[in-house]
Amino acid sequence: MLQTLGSFIALLACPLMMILMMKGMHGGHGEHGTHRSSHRRFGSREEELADMKRRLDELQTEYDRLSQQQKERSGHLG
Repeated sequence: MLQTLGSFIALLACPLMMILMMKGMHGGHGEHGTHRSSHRRFGSREEELADMKRRLDELQTEYDRLSQQQKERSGHLG
């Protein structure tokens, strides 16, 4: 009887731990499904849009740099 009870508790512990771990990964607040790289708060939508445009420009610059590197490497190989 005690062994069956122990097995039952262990069986329940797995999903319970999974739920707690998933909740912990999301910080325990209501932003499920959103993985923001930062928790910045903006005073207005315009500020948020300006920040997004700045980050987009940074990504485009990085993409261009990596693309140029790839072209240079391909030129040396071929």
